[in-house]
Parts: sequence; structure tokens; C-alpha cells
Amino acid sequence: MKYLSHSLVIIFAAVLAWSPQIRAEQGGPGTGEMSDTELDARLKFIGNRIASQRPAARNWQYGWTGFHAASAAGQALLAVDADDSDDEINYLVGAAKSAGALAQMMIKPLPVVQGAIGFHDMPSRTREERIAKLSQGESLLRLGAERASSRTGWKRHLIGIGANLLGGGIIAAFGDGGDAITSTLVGITVAEVNIWTEPSRAVNDLEDYQNKRWSNGQKSRVNWQIIPAHNRLMVKVTF
Repeated sequence: MKYLSHSLVIIFAAVLAWSPQIRAEQGGPGTGEMSDTELDARLKFIGNRIASQRPAARNWQYGWTGFHAASAAGQALLAVDADDSDDEINYLVGAAKSAGALAQMMIKPLPVVQGAIGFHDMPSRTREERIAKLSQGESLLRLGAERASSRTGWKRHLIGIGANLLGGGIIAAFGDGGDAITSTLVGITVAEVNIWTEPSRAVNDLEDYQNKRWSNGQKSRVNWQIIPAHNRLMVKVTF
């Protein structure tokens, strides 16, 4: 049992490492010679795009957070009530994986979920305040785009697959081989759905900003997203 406990800790840590790593980038266009008209246009563009990103980001963030919380709690209870050791091992590993996924959702939320509130609450009466707000908004756009771009990188996918293979190996070693295969396949599927349903419009919003779409008032592109909702998936389209 000592080896099993150590293995469950390793699974938790592996799933937690699945969190995408993003870094804040400093800098941006020089604001010293920027006209007030351009400054206001940039701020309006960023404010509108961040406001448009937030509903889908909140749906994804809180939908998956609730899913992993329910999964962790449910499997932990099933482990306590299990009639045999094989089921207990299977549920304990599942609970550890879900707890790790829950932790990474809470530790590394989508940047816009929390950052949008701070951005919109920043004062913008003076030019200096608007410049500071612009810098914050640009940083939020970059962080969101970098987070969304990580969906197509290899790291998140390999960590998710590796953590579930590790969990399956533990179930096979201490429990039932059939349970190990099922747990591994279901876990990998959930991890991939989690990654690919993450909102991606932040990439387009940053690209539009860098291409100066704020200067001609063009609207955002059509974006679609799959979001979890109770026992089903929903497709959301925004214009």
C-alpha cells in the first residue's frame, strides 16, 4: 500500500504538470508619441475583445473545474465503498487524476477569466492612466494568445497521455488489467477533449490587434467553441 500511495502522489504531480506554462511579456508599441485618438481606439478595441472572450472562457473554466471536482469526489466515495481491492485501486487512481486536473484548473486559470475584471476596473481618466491600462490590456491579449496557442503544442498532449499511461500502469500492477485499459483510454480522451475545447479566439484577437484592425473599426471574426454542460457538449458560435 505504501507503493500505491507513492504512485498516486506521482500521478497527481504529473497531471498538475499538465498546466500550460505562460509568461507575461513586457513591451509593446511606443506610447510617448501616440495620439489620444489612437490611444482611445486601441483601448476600445482591446476592451471589446476582452469582453467578448470572457463568457466562453468562463464557461470552459468553470465547466471543467466543476467536472473535475465532481469526478474526484465521486470516485473517492466509490473507492471507500468498493467491495474488492481491484475496484478500490481503479477508483483511487481515477480520483487522483481528477484531483490533479482540478488543481491545475484552479492554479492556472485562463488569463482573461480573472484578468478581465482588473483591466476593466483600471482608471482611465488621464493620459497616464490610459497608457497604463493599454499596457495591461496588451499583456492580457498576449497571455491569452499564448495560452490558446499551447493547445497545438506537443507538451500538454504528451503530459496528459503520460499521466494516464502511468495511472493505467498502476492499476494493472495493483488491480485489474481490464480496468487499467479502460481508465487509460477514458482518461486520455477526457484530457484531449479538455485541451481542444479550450477557447482559441485570443489568437485571432491578438493578430487583429497587431494588424491594426482597431484603426478601421472592423468587427471580430466568427469563432466557434465546444463547451461542457452537465452531461452533454454544446457548440457556441460568436460573431
